[in-house]
Amino acid sequence: MKRSPDLLYCVFFLLICFNYSFGQTAAVKFDVKIPSESLQKGNSIFLAGSFNCWNPHDSLYIMKNVGDDLFSIIIPVFDGKKYEYKYTQGDWNSVEISSNGKSIDNRQMIAHDGLVIKDTVSKWNSLPPAVQKDTALTLTKEQINKLSKIKEEMGKKLESKMNNANDLLKKAIKNMLSEKPDMKMREKYHNEIVSKVDFALQLAADAMWKVSSMLTPAQKKAVLEELNKPNSSGDIFGLMTKALSLPQN
Repeated sequence: MKRSPDLLYCVFFLLICFNYSFGQTAAVKFDVKIPSESLQKGNSIFLAGSFNCWNPHDSLYIMKNVGDDLFSIIIPVFDGKKYEYKYTQGDWNSVEISSNGKSIDNRQMIAHDGLVIKDTVSKWNSLPPAVQKDTALTLTKEQINKLSKIKEEMGKKLESKMNNANDLLKKAIKNMLSEKPDMKMREKYHNEIVSKVDFALQLAADAMWKVSSMLTPAQKKAVLEELNKPNSSGDIFGLMTKALSLPQN
Protein backbone atom coordinates (compact mmCIF):
# COMPACT_ATOMS: atom_id res chain seq x y z
CA MET A 1 0.00 0.00 0.00
CA LYS A 2 1.42 3.41 -0.97
CA ARG A 3 1.93 5.73 1.99
CA SER A 4 0.85 9.35 1.84
CA PRO A 5 3.84 11.70 2.15
CA ASP A 6 1.68 14.29 3.91
CA LEU A 7 0.69 11.71 6.54
CA LEU A 8 4.30 10.68 7.00
CA TYR A 9 5.37 14.28 7.48
CA CYS A 10 2.64 14.73 10.11
CA VAL A 11 3.66 11.56 11.96
CA PHE A 12 7.27 12.55 11.79
CA PHE A 13 6.50 16.08 12.97
CA LEU A 14 4.69 14.69 16.03
CA LEU A 15 7.63 12.44 16.84
CA ILE A 16 9.96 15.41 16.68
CA CYS A 17 7.74 17.74 18.68
CA PHE A 18 7.21 15.31 21.53
CA ASN A 19 10.65 13.80 21.75
CA TYR A 20 13.48 15.65 20.12
CA SER A 21 12.79 19.29 19.36
CA PHE A 22 13.95 20.54 22.72
CA GLY A 23 17.64 19.76 22.46
CA GLN A 24 19.84 18.40 25.22
CA THR A 25 18.55 16.48 28.21
CA ALA A 26 18.92 17.66 31.79
CA ALA A 27 18.70 15.97 35.18
CA VAL A 28 16.31 17.68 37.62
CA LYS A 29 15.93 16.68 41.27
CA PHE A 30 12.61 16.97 43.12
CA ASP A 31 12.49 17.01 46.93
CA VAL A 32 9.05 17.12 48.53
CA LYS A 33 7.99 17.28 52.17
CA ILE A 34 4.63 15.60 52.80
CA PRO A 35 2.22 16.04 55.74
CA SER A 36 3.26 13.95 58.72
CA GLU A 37 1.53 10.54 58.87
CA SER A 38 -0.45 11.35 55.71
CA LEU A 39 0.78 8.47 53.56
CA GLN A 40 -1.84 5.73 53.29
CA LYS A 41 -0.40 2.32 54.15
CA GLY A 42 0.95 0.53 51.10
CA ASN A 43 0.98 3.69 48.95
CA SER A 44 3.94 5.48 47.42
CA ILE A 45 4.55 9.09 46.41
CA PHE A 46 4.51 9.65 42.63
CA LEU A 47 5.57 12.58 40.50
CA ALA A 48 3.15 13.19 37.61
CA GLY A 49 3.45 15.86 34.96
CA SER A 50 3.85 16.88 31.35
CA PHE A 51 7.14 14.92 31.25
CA ASN A 52 5.33 11.56 31.62
CA CYS A 53 1.94 12.30 30.03
CA TRP A 54 0.43 13.05 33.46
CA ASN A 55 0.50 9.40 34.50
CA PRO A 56 -0.27 9.48 38.28
CA HIS A 57 0.93 5.90 38.78
CA ASP A 58 4.09 5.71 36.64
CA SER A 59 6.46 3.11 38.08
CA LEU A 60 9.45 5.10 36.79
CA TYR A 61 8.37 8.17 38.78
CA ILE A 62 8.05 6.68 42.26
CA MET A 63 9.80 8.93 44.75
CA LYS A 64 12.26 7.53 47.29
CA ASN A 65 11.82 8.10 51.01
CA VAL A 66 15.04 9.85 52.05
CA GLY A 67 14.06 11.03 55.54
CA ASP A 68 11.23 11.92 57.86
CA ASP A 69 8.33 12.71 55.52
CA LEU A 70 10.83 13.72 52.80
CA PHE A 71 10.75 12.09 49.35
CA SER A 72 13.10 12.60 46.42
CA ILE A 73 13.60 11.68 42.75
CA ILE A 74 15.86 12.71 39.86
CA ILE A 75 14.28 12.66 36.40
CA PRO A 76 15.58 13.26 32.84
CA VAL A 77 13.92 16.14 30.98
CA PHE A 78 14.75 18.49 28.11
CA ASP A 79 16.97 21.42 29.00
CA GLY A 80 15.25 24.80 28.83
CA LYS A 81 11.73 23.40 28.48
CA LYS A 82 8.84 24.45 30.73
CA TYR A 83 7.07 21.62 32.56
CA GLU A 84 4.01 21.34 34.81
CA TYR A 85 3.57 18.72 37.51
CA LYS A 86 1.88 17.58 40.73
CA TYR A 87 2.41 14.96 43.44
CA THR A 88 0.04 12.02 43.96
CA GLN A 89 -0.27 8.80 45.94
CA GLY A 90 -0.92 6.80 42.79
CA ASP A 91 -4.11 8.23 41.29
CA TRP A 92 -5.98 11.52 40.87
CA ASN A 93 -8.21 10.72 43.86
CA SER A 94 -5.11 11.13 46.02
CA VAL A 95 -3.56 14.17 44.33
CA GLU A 96 -2.16 17.02 46.44
CA ILE A 97 -4.54 19.88 47.32
CA SER A 98 -4.38 23.12 49.32
CA SER A 99 -4.57 23.23 53.11
CA ASN A 100 -8.22 24.34 52.90
CA GLY A 101 -9.16 21.35 50.72
CA LYS A 102 -9.29 23.19 47.39
CA SER A 103 -7.69 22.09 44.13
CA ILE A 104 -4.37 23.75 43.35
CA ASP A 105 -2.88 24.90 40.05
CA ASN A 106 -0.26 22.75 38.42
CA ARG A 107 3.23 23.37 39.73
CA GLN A 108 5.63 24.72 37.09
CA MET A 109 9.34 24.69 36.42
CA ILE A 110 11.80 25.45 33.61
CA ALA A 111 14.32 22.64 33.39
CA HIS A 112 18.07 23.00 33.46
CA ASP A 113 20.71 20.47 34.38
CA GLY A 114 21.38 20.25 38.09
CA LEU A 115 18.19 22.05 39.11
CA VAL A 116 16.92 21.08 42.59
CA ILE A 117 13.26 21.78 43.34
CA LYS A 118 12.04 21.79 46.94
CA ASP A 119 8.27 21.53 47.44
CA THR A 120 5.86 20.92 50.30
CA VAL A 121 2.52 19.15 50.04
CA SER A 122 -0.06 20.81 52.30
CA LYS A 123 -2.73 18.12 52.11
CA TRP A 124 -3.92 15.17 50.04
CA ASN A 125 -7.30 14.78 48.41
CA SER A 126 -9.57 12.45 50.39
CA LEU A 127 -8.61 8.88 49.72
CA PRO A 128 -11.22 6.17 49.17
CA PRO A 129 -10.96 3.03 51.32
CA ALA A 130 -8.04 0.91 50.24
CA VAL A 131 -9.00 -2.00 48.01
CA GLN A 132 -6.88 -5.09 48.30
CA LYS A 133 -5.64 -6.07 44.86
CA ASP A 134 -4.98 -9.58 43.70
CA THR A 135 -1.32 -10.25 44.49
CA ALA A 136 -1.13 -12.28 41.28
CA LEU A 137 -1.16 -8.94 39.44
CA THR A 138 1.63 -7.36 41.47
CA LEU A 139 4.66 -6.36 39.43
CA THR A 140 7.82 -7.74 40.98
CA LYS A 141 10.86 -5.54 41.51
CA GLU A 142 12.60 -7.61 38.84
CA GLN A 143 9.81 -6.83 36.36
CA ILE A 144 9.95 -3.11 37.20
CA ASN A 145 13.72 -3.08 36.64
CA LYS A 146 13.26 -4.82 33.28
CA LEU A 147 10.55 -2.35 32.28
CA SER A 148 12.80 0.57 33.19
CA LYS A 149 15.67 -0.92 31.18
CA ILE A 150 13.46 -1.45 28.10
CA LYS A 151 12.29 2.18 28.18
CA GLU A 152 15.85 3.44 28.68
CA GLU A 153 17.24 1.35 25.81
CA MET A 154 14.39 2.46 23.55
CA GLY A 155 15.09 6.11 24.35
CA LYS A 156 18.81 5.79 23.62
CA LYS A 157 18.23 4.07 20.28
CA LEU A 158 15.67 6.67 19.23
CA GLU A 159 17.98 9.50 20.24
CA SER A 160 20.82 8.00 18.21
CA LYS A 161 18.65 7.50 15.12
CA MET A 162 16.87 10.83 15.37
CA ASN A 163 19.90 13.04 16.11
CA ASN A 164 19.45 15.02 12.86
CA ALA A 165 15.70 14.49 12.46
CA ASN A 166 14.71 18.07 13.23
CA ASP A 167 17.11 19.49 10.61
CA LEU A 168 15.89 16.94 8.07
CA LEU A 169 12.26 17.89 8.67
CA LYS A 170 13.05 21.60 8.29
CA LYS A 171 14.84 20.97 4.98
CA ALA A 172 11.92 18.91 3.69
CA ILE A 173 9.38 21.59 4.64
CA LYS A 174 11.49 24.40 3.16
CA ASN A 175 11.75 22.48 -0.09
CA MET A 176 7.99 21.83 -0.16
CA LEU A 177 7.23 25.53 0.43
CA SER A 178 9.71 26.90 -2.11
CA GLU A 179 8.43 28.34 -5.42
CA LYS A 180 10.06 25.52 -7.36
CA PRO A 181 10.40 22.45 -5.13
CA ASP A 182 13.31 20.19 -6.06
CA MET A 183 11.65 16.86 -6.78
CA LYS A 184 14.89 14.89 -6.43
CA MET A 185 15.47 16.40 -2.99
CA ARG A 186 11.82 15.78 -2.14
CA GLU A 187 12.28 12.09 -2.87
CA LYS A 188 15.52 12.01 -0.89
CA TYR A 189 13.95 13.67 2.16
CA HIS A 190 10.85 11.51 1.82
CA ASN A 191 12.91 8.29 1.86
CA GLU A 192 14.95 9.44 4.85
CA ILE A 193 11.82 10.41 6.77
CA VAL A 194 10.15 7.08 5.95
CA SER A 195 13.27 5.27 7.14
CA LYS A 196 13.24 7.08 10.48
CA VAL A 197 9.51 6.59 11.03
CA ASP A 198 9.79 2.89 10.14
CA PHE A 199 12.70 2.56 12.59
CA ALA A 200 10.70 4.23 15.38
CA LEU A 201 7.66 2.01 14.75
CA GLN A 202 9.79 -1.15 14.61
CA LEU A 203 11.55 -0.14 17.83
CA ALA A 204 8.20 0.42 19.54
CA ALA A 205 6.94 -2.97 18.33
CA ASP A 206 10.09 -4.70 19.61
CA ALA A 207 9.75 -2.96 22.98
CA MET A 208 6.10 -4.03 23.33
CA TRP A 209 7.06 -7.62 22.51
CA LYS A 210 9.75 -7.59 25.20
CA VAL A 211 7.31 -6.12 27.71
CA SER A 212 4.59 -8.67 26.95
CA SER A 213 7.06 -11.57 27.22
CA MET A 214 7.97 -10.64 30.80
CA LEU A 215 4.36 -10.69 32.07
CA THR A 216 2.58 -13.62 33.68
CA PRO A 217 -0.68 -14.92 32.10
CA ALA A 218 -2.74 -13.17 34.80
CA GLN A 219 -0.88 -9.88 34.23
CA LYS A 220 -1.34 -10.14 30.46
CA LYS A 221 -5.07 -10.64 30.96
CA ALA A 222 -5.31 -7.56 33.19
CA VAL A 223 -3.44 -5.35 30.70
CA LEU A 224 -5.53 -6.72 27.82
CA GLU A 225 -8.72 -5.80 29.68
CA GLU A 226 -7.43 -2.22 30.03
CA LEU A 227 -6.45 -2.17 26.35
CA ASN A 228 -9.95 -3.26 25.31
CA LYS A 229 -11.66 -0.46 27.24
CA PRO A 230 -13.17 2.43 25.21
CA ASN A 231 -10.78 5.33 24.66
CA SER A 232 -7.77 3.24 25.67
CA SER A 233 -4.51 5.08 24.85
CA GLY A 234 -2.75 1.97 23.56
CA ASP A 235 0.34 2.89 25.63
CA ILE A 236 1.44 -0.48 26.98
CA PHE A 237 3.75 1.10 29.55
CA GLY A 238 0.97 3.31 30.90
CA LEU A 239 -1.59 0.51 30.76
CA MET A 240 0.70 -1.78 32.74
CA THR A 241 1.04 0.66 35.62
CA LYS A 242 -2.73 1.27 35.57
CA ALA A 243 -3.76 -2.39 35.44
CA LEU A 244 -1.10 -3.90 37.68
CA SER A 245 -0.09 -3.38 41.28
CA LEU A 246 3.31 -2.24 42.47
CA PRO A 247 5.25 -4.05 45.23
CA GLN A 248 4.71 -2.76 48.75
CA ASN A 249 7.50 -0.54 50.12
